[in-house]
Amino acid sequence: MENKRISIVIPTKNEAAYIDRTIAQFEGFFEKFNLEVVVSDANSTDGTKEVVLSHAKRFGADRVKFVQAEGKQNIAIGRNLGSSQATGDILFHMDADVFIPNKEKFFTKISEVFEKPKVVAATVPIWVYPEEATFVDKLYHFMMNSTIRNSFFFGVYLAKGECQLVRRSTFEKIEGYNETIVAGEDCNLFYRLHKEGKISYVYQLKVYHSPRRFREYGYIKLTMIYLREGLSLLFLRKSYVQEWKPVR
Repeated sequence: MENKRISIVIPTKNEAAYIDRTIAQFEGFFEKFNLEVVVSDANSTDGTKEVVLSHAKRFGADRVKFVQAEGKQNIAIGRNLGSSQATGDILFHMDADVFIPNKEKFFTKISEVFEKPKVVAATVPIWVYPEEATFVDKLYHFMMNSTIRNSFFFGVYLAKGECQLVRRSTFEKIEGYNETIVAGEDCNLFYRLHKEGKISYVYQLKVYHSPRRFREYGYIKLTMIYLREGLSLLFLRKSYVQEWKPVR
């Protein structure tokens, strides 16, 4: 696994407020862990492109790439576009607001996980930025992480798009994310992947993300939205919503 590249694929839509720190956090790790960042943008108008290109100039165009889709795009389309431009053996799908607290430990462990040929994908617990986390944030994410971990034992394989690591060959075999799914494309991907091999829940690691969507909708309302989308995918094989609106 030592010589294999990890491609960090990030879909964006007006993420200038977050993408600067998100890319900058990998300084000092690009060469050590053979990383590249591919930002797949949905026609941002807030300067996201300029921020990404400044990092491409700083770290090199072979380490930071910017691609932009034309026409209608949802997050599944964005993730697939970024993946098509990536060169890594492992695709690390994450969101523009994700921060990894211990990158040395994270990438070392992930490299070890994917040394096992039967492993086709992996994910880790997700938490709110410590400086913004309230008691409710911590409680909700504890329950969410527990639900995701337990789902593996019941063959459901839930997952969140904030952190999905996938073996590229398997990702291409199943033709990536289902682009007809507006919300829930992350869980759908892992459910299809589990039929191809082992999915690892790496409980020893973690990533942080912004609580912005929870602040906008509230935990109860957002949970009901997630439940509605899950049931729609389960019984109707399609998303209930026609558009998953970004929260900025």
